[in-house]
Amino acid sequence: MEKVKSVLYIPDGNRRFARKNNISLDRAYAEGAKTLRLGSEFFLTNGISETFIYHAMSDYTHRRTDLSLEPIYNVFRKIFSNLEKENHFRNNNISFKAIDHSGKIPRDILDITRRMEDSTKNLDKNLFVLLGYSLEQDYNSSLANHPQNYKELRNRLIFSDIDLVIRPKEMRASRGPVYAMAQSQMITLDKLNPEVRAKDFERVLNEYFKWKNYKTQHSANPSPLIIQQPSP
Repeated sequence: MEKVKSVLYIPDGNRRFARKNNISLDRAYAEGAKTLRLGSEFFLTNGISETFIYHAMSDYTHRRTDLSLEPIYNVFRKIFSNLEKENHFRNNNISFKAIDHSGKIPRDILDITRRMEDSTKNLDKNLFVLLGYSLEQDYNSSLANHPQNYKELRNRLIFSDIDLVIRPKEMRASRGPVYAMAQSQMITLDKLNPEVRAKDFERVLNEYFKWKNYKTQHSANPSPLIIQQPSP
């Protein structure tokens, strides 16, 4: 089985899914949150990837004024509680880590994430859930250690290189860890996040490995440079 070292998934389109189907935000986010388990099982439990990053929220998400924040918090209360009760991540040899730079996540949610982090330390595979990620804070934390050069700066950032970025509908990084995406292949899904299924991840992988194999072949055997001479 071919593998991809690290995958970033940006679960976009939950509010549009609510409008499209004329359902509440609570229901839409509950459907959308299923992709957290789906992605971790598909990429990590199946051994396809070493690291899966689920970019649920950036720090600016917490500034919303459209009443969508409480449904998001409620669904994470539920999904994290269920995963903790099942001991899901430890049973699947997955280290769980929640990243929040916003300082806005409710305390009860943070308590659940800390307990899951403590119970899954030093396992083989890695799941990062971004609950309020800030690119600026990531860089500022690294700079606070006074790196001597760019290599040291990069080594102190949260993520190394990300190989594959997946996002429903749009080709945007949404203020994610763009420094790690320089060599990424970004693939969009023509679906909203709650509509995504395992077969969609399978199609993404097929496309990714086709691109990777094509790039490898043409890097190993570059086409000769042909200069067209002008006619006399």
